[in-house]
Amino acid sequence: MSETEGNDTVPSADAIVSGSAVKGQLSSSTDIDYFSFAATAAGTVSINFDPTVNNSYSDYYTVSLLDSSGAVLASQDVGEDTSFSAGVTSAATYYVAVDAYQNSWGGTNHDSGEYSLTATMATGSTANIETEGNDTVPSADAIVSGS
Repeated sequence: MSETEGNDTVPSADAIVSGSAVKGQLSSSTDIDYFSFAATAAGTVSINFDPTVNNSYSDYYTVSLLDSSGAVLASQDVGEDTSFSAGVTSAATYYVAVDAYQNSWGGTNHDSGEYSLTATMATGSTANIETEGNDTVPSADAIVSGS
């Protein structure tokens, strides 16, 4: 599957299937590609991102997992193949955003090559997986000793 242009906002996100790769390309340094997928229950979302660049010294993309309100649940700045995961606490529509990396001094790194993105949803317990809104003691994620 390949992205379709006009997927530059959350409402126009391309729907993707859990575990299936999608190909995309950032046409400019201001292009943002959004993809959506449905989670049927709480669990873990794993993101695998494979860009054409392979540079461990410079980041060219920011890949983010968003909830249905657009809040960032997890994000990685990458210049090479990367994988990361985050817990989701409920059934909902979630989004992955891919955009050009914005460095801390205001510059943008951009690669217009084709990338591959796979989002995989595994339903089940979120024990020992970070979930967002765990920013206070009362909302802390529980961990299981020895696991």
